[in-house]
Amino acid sequence: MFVQFLRANKLFNGEHFLPENTVLVLENNGTLKDIILDTETDVLNIKTLEGIITPGFVNAHCHLELSHLKSIIPTHTGLVEFAKQIIINRNKISKEEIFEYQQQADKNMYEAGIIAVGDICNTTDSFSTKQKSNIYYHNFIELLGLNPTNAITNFDKGLQLLNELKNTGLIGSLAPHAPYSTSNELINKIVDYNLKYINCSTIHNQESEEETKFFMGEKNDFEKLYQFLNLDISWFYAQKTTSLQYYYPFLKNQNTILVHNTVTTQQDIEFTNNQTTFWCFCPNANLYIENKLPNFKLFKNLQNNICFGTDSLASNWDLNLISEANVILKNTPTFNIETILKFMTLNGAKALTISDKFGSFIKGKNVGLNLISTNNNQLTFTKKIA
Repeated sequence: MFVQFLRANKLFNGEHFLPENTVLVLENNGTLKDIILDTETDVLNIKTLEGIITPGFVNAHCHLELSHLKSIIPTHTGLVEFAKQIIINRNKISKEEIFEYQQQADKNMYEAGIIAVGDICNTTDSFSTKQKSNIYYHNFIELLGLNPTNAITNFDKGLQLLNELKNTGLIGSLAPHAPYSTSNELINKIVDYNLKYINCSTIHNQESEEETKFFMGEKNDFEKLYQFLNLDISWFYAQKTTSLQYYYPFLKNQNTILVHNTVTTQQDIEFTNNQTTFWCFCPNANLYIENKLPNFKLFKNLQNNICFGTDSLASNWDLNLISEANVILKNTPTFNIETILKFMTLNGAKALTISDKFGSFIKGKNVGLNLISTNNNQLTFTKKIA
């Protein structure tokens, strides 16, 4: 089998930059055979690239099945109006057209260096795309239902969809949508199920000030959403706490990805204090929907538990982790490039419980290899190597 010796200006292994004289030994199918020093082989055998070689990127939060909504919903609507527009527009075209948009989005992610994705599923629409994809997908079957009296019915519906997913050979687990749309009783059932099977889940967390107001019992825009959905929530009693502090105890020790965290506070972070909690940022979606970013400084001591997502093409201009990283690098000095690359690779893999397959240089595995460059504290994707 043909073997290639490869190095670059820098090699990032998922956690940190390796010594300058490090060389990757690749088999012709992209599998990493070994990691050696340049003194261990003839220098004429080594191919040197300009830039930084990294493992394939891990997109910890995506909604592939919304790919057909690109450019449909205006920017800066706020979360509640955005949610209404999703409901209004998501079924306006045929399944065949939806499939074509998903295929293109999947292809674009792979070509942009993404090798693994945590993807939200409300339907079977994306299953066939994923069966043919070069990307590894962990599928989160998303459950909704704020009324606790419907918890068993809603759980059973989600479990049925999860079983349909498994019948296609794809990997997945159950996930609550958000605290304002999923009862703690339903979250509890989801967690108990996942802990028995695949210990990995996710939830949209603290996406807007309106969410905090809802749980604090203050006047809020979610009232308009429930009216739009014809849902009676007169039974709901606000606990006068933040949404995270309301539902977090029900997560137990489940490996959970908290997504967005736009209005998360220092008190919320201290309330969690759990190594099985991962904080996923989708900054372009924050800007698209609310035109507001999280306070990244609050998360400076959680660098082993931060990952990135792209959200959907309904709420983003593209599905590109480099773009997400550059927003953070541009807007805060809290994280340097080495740390940001860890968020894009190993941390995302840990969040999805696939760090044995992706996110770092793993001998005997094809983890995807990307070549990138840096200029003025911004990243540029050059090409996929493997």
